[in-house]
Amino acid sequence: MRKTLFLPFTLIVLFPALLTGGCGTTTSLVSRRALPDRDSPKQRVMVMPAADLTGMPSDELLDTVSAGVTKTLRKTGFFNVYHQNKAEKSASFKPGSPIDPELIREARETGINAIIFETLNPIETNPVKTGIWPFRRKARRFTVSMNVDIVDVNRGTILFSKEVTDNITLSDEETREEKEKSTNVQTERRVLKECLPDIIRKVAMGAIPSLNRQVWTGRIVSAGKGRIIINAGGDSGLRPGIVLEVFGEGESITSLKGQTYQVPGPRVGEIKIVSIKPRRSSAEPLNGTDFKSGQIIRVKE
Repeated sequence: MRKTLFLPFTLIVLFPALLTGGCGTTTSLVSRRALPDRDSPKQRVMVMPAADLTGMPSDELLDTVSAGVTKTLRKTGFFNVYHQNKAEKSASFKPGSPIDPELIREARETGINAIIFETLNPIETNPVKTGIWPFRRKARRFTVSMNVDIVDVNRGTILFSKEVTDNITLSDEETREEKEKSTNVQTERRVLKECLPDIIRKVAMGAIPSLNRQVWTGRIVSAGKGRIIINAGGDSGLRPGIVLEVFGEGESITSLKGQTYQVPGPRVGEIKIVSIKPRRSSAEPLNGTDFKSGQIIRVKE
């Protein structure tokens, strides 16, 4: 069992890249334009467990999806990445359907900037022929696809939405022998094991620049008596003296596809960080007085 490879063409295409860029590094997946500003706060990213639509029995291979995405994003050093435990909460994403409001509320309270949802679709099977005449043989092509959606928690917008795919071709002899020994589930497990690494790599290639293009935002947790608590701290790269702009919550609009988005509200003032904890910061008002819990903040340029 192996994927069909066009070795001569692949070597011609990759040889210049290997000479100039090397291989095996996560940052090579990201263009220079996608790299974040060193002084920008790190975004907190929550990776949800993959929703499974394959119809297969629960399998440890499915857990490698969100774990692999989490590991890849952490290696970049650009983000604070958290892997949602499947036993604690699992949620799926459907375009046009509201996201679990409790999940969004918890994400905002804990300073999560973006949530990554993965949905593994049913495996498609199509008959094909391999080899050259007169040695052509019947085979089956298995296509694995996964929908990946990244939601900006504070803005309520979709940062990235794409279906990524990979496929593998098996001869009829292989699938027939395997079916006789067990069931089609065994074949699909083999297909997933072969295709998931490429699926995860493609997800990272799309997710990293999409996340880095967004300006970091946070929220006010509480405000009163000249003391303001925000939902980000030292682990995000904030430090005393940084000035933040504060914006009120704007109106919500609904797209043609039924997805709801929040329009940024008016600027209500500025605050300055005076003390830092790992995941919280204390700030004081510089100008403006109408500070409230839930208002959006961002670093003043």
